[in-house]
Amino acid sequence: MILDKIDKIVNEYKEEIIDSLRQLIKIPTENPPGLNYNEFVSYASKWLSSLGYSTEVIKVPNTELPKLAKLGYGDRPNLIATTGKGKLSIAFNGHYDVVPAGKGWSVNPYDAVVINDRIYGRGASDMKSGIVAQIYSVEVLKKIINVDQAFKIRHFLVPDEETVGNENAGTYFVIREGYLSKSNTDYVIFTEPSGVENICNGHRGSLWGFIKILGKKAHGGSPQLGIDAIRKSTEVLTQLYSLQDKLSNKRTKYNIIPSDVKSPSLIVGQIKCGDWVNMVADECTFGFVRRLIPEEKLENARKEIINILESKKTRDPEFKYEYEEYYAVDTIVEDTKNPLYESLSEAITSVLNVKPKIGLLAATFDMRFTHYAGIPAVNYGPGKIELAHATDEYVNIADLLNSIKVLSLSLYLLGKKYGMLN
Repeated sequence: MILDKIDKIVNEYKEEIIDSLRQLIKIPTENPPGLNYNEFVSYASKWLSSLGYSTEVIKVPNTELPKLAKLGYGDRPNLIATTGKGKLSIAFNGHYDVVPAGKGWSVNPYDAVVINDRIYGRGASDMKSGIVAQIYSVEVLKKIINVDQAFKIRHFLVPDEETVGNENAGTYFVIREGYLSKSNTDYVIFTEPSGVENICNGHRGSLWGFIKILGKKAHGGSPQLGIDAIRKSTEVLTQLYSLQDKLSNKRTKYNIIPSDVKSPSLIVGQIKCGDWVNMVADECTFGFVRRLIPEEKLENARKEIINILESKKTRDPEFKYEYEEYYAVDTIVEDTKNPLYESLSEAITSVLNVKPKIGLLAATFDMRFTHYAGIPAVNYGPGKIELAHATDEYVNIADLLNSIKVLSLSLYLLGKKYGMLN
């Protein structure tokens, strides 16, 4: 039986799988700003070459970095690793950048320690475990069938997913340049953290932006001579959080992963005001993120925020503001009636003995680019979205191994459905 063979081979690979993930975590690819990208891609390229892949590194031209990497600096390399000449073309997609580790960890976030059958570290869940899972799912299957004859497999290891954007230096760039397209790819499999029992067919909509409130400088001893941008901001911030309270009362009918995220939300995640304690602040800038549920439209979410600003402007002649959007996308929903979703569902049931849940990821990810390019895609990965970006981020070793079994069996079943395997 195919699953018995997969189980046996994954068990034989276990220590190598764990070590491979630990090595990836130990390279701190924090974004912003985009640290150690070249080091990571060099390491991954050598690793995949040793597994029999042909590799190509695609760098974004320096002239385009201000546009495609607005929140970072330095090279933006994309790694494409290819094996096989089969008719069924599968592209795996994993981003290698991670959010900054921050403070408060009980372990060093880049030591990749193993404690109680968990691998800890920044990127353990989001999503270097996904990269390891996609690579070893192919390696396991190579021990059972002639993968290169049935498939053309490509791994796209991309940067800059974490800083999102309507355009970016990763998946957007490789699609724009034609390396990944509807004409050369049958399916894309993302391995973002979904939880091993879940299949993601899209993500919620999102609106990221910055609001700058403008004032006038003055000495702290004579504040009446200035216009206090911080004070002007307080009413706006209060109304934004009142809007969040209203949003929390809405509930979607769609399945969302994780399942307890059923409401839209709005946060102010960053505030920067003033230059010195003894000066009236002439600027106050805050960044916000508005998450949508599928029943909402992006344009309406945008209007709610603009209306708060315009209302304040009408009531206060001194109030001036600048509004800038960094990222805006409506909810993305992929069609699940195709052999890829069928194969993945069957594989989860076989490996885990559960009926998989299909839903939309609460956070956005690069599937928006493949969706708009018309390339059928799915997301399935070993990490849990609840642990992404968290202090003491980890992945369960059992989940990592099971995800490899699921992906390997999915490829096998998909090949059978397309008549690529005897």
